[in-house]
Amino acid sequence: MIRIGFIAAAAICLTQPAWAQQNGDTGPVIYATEAPGVVRIHAVGVTEDGSMGGEDGTGFVISRSGYVLTASHVIPDDAKYKTLILGGTLGPATADAKPSRLELVKRSDSYDVALLRFVTPPPALTVLPLRRSPAKVGELLFVLGYPLGLPDAHFLDGRVGSVAKDAITTNALVDKGNSGGPVVDARGCVIGIVYGAITSREGQPVNGIKFAVPVLSISGILPPDVSTTGVQEHAQASDIIHVSDALSRTQTDHDLLNDTVKSYHDVIPARDGFVIEAIEGVGRESLNPPSLQFPTPVISPDKKSMSFDYSLLSGPIFDQRRGWIDMIVGTRQRRVAAAPTSALAGCE
Repeated sequence: MIRIGFIAAAAICLTQPAWAQQNGDTGPVIYATEAPGVVRIHAVGVTEDGSMGGEDGTGFVISRSGYVLTASHVIPDDAKYKTLILGGTLGPATADAKPSRLELVKRSDSYDVALLRFVTPPPALTVLPLRRSPAKVGELLFVLGYPLGLPDAHFLDGRVGSVAKDAITTNALVDKGNSGGPVVDARGCVIGIVYGAITSREGQPVNGIKFAVPVLSISGILPPDVSTTGVQEHAQASDIIHVSDALSRTQTDHDLLNDTVKSYHDVIPARDGFVIEAIEGVGRESLNPPSLQFPTPVISPDKKSMSFDYSLLSGPIFDQRRGWIDMIVGTRQRRVAAAPTSALAGCE
């Protein structure tokens, strides 16, 4: 059994194979284009007695002047703290990035949304455009954010379950830390902002009911240079992306009495329109004898793929021992084809 998956640009975000990209899947384009404009938000406060508290969440840039939208509950009530510091780090990978100071401009607790602004806007901000028409039940959507405070922007997909004036429901599996993150349509246009979920009902766990506030409902909180009725510029797709690919195989063949060793040659292609420039890191785990080493990923001469040559050992049929291998390979990939524009054109 083999499972080769494309997990992400910058860590675990996406699980779409190459054929999906070639058959109208705009997810990889949206991630590469918009993840740089998604903000990892960290709020830290110090109370009068010296104790500390805070929140982690997600936000996203909505103007080149540095305005950011997030969920109101991500930003603590400053009345509870004698000092409150808001920091924002731009994605897609924030572990080694320098945070920038944010300030609260205004908030709407009734819609659970807050408008922030970079005190000193970073240069060349990536702006996410807001859609000017209502979400439609059943349409495909994507969510970008930092679940559980993880340092890399994650990418989730789902469908619009229902649409009301104050809420969009979806089955996208958002988690704590996704709050404030953008919900975008198949063109990358923001239709909502993540704010909550139903996790239990009458003592029973509930999954698959998550909420976002529609952007059409929050026009009163938007800054003057942003609206849901004016034409908005779409960010340019990044020419460099950081991708983590998964290689996973379990050997299920067994001899009657002896161990079985089989050799494998697996190939993982670069993202559509990209080439692999370098291997940035390898994580690996296996149930295999030490003599059967982990493969070293080899980039093809044309840089359009990387290959893996290795062997696995399984025991005789009476003990059902199976050899397996799991690897995560991080690569830096460079765009060589023009970025698709039709997929992300217009936010009517």
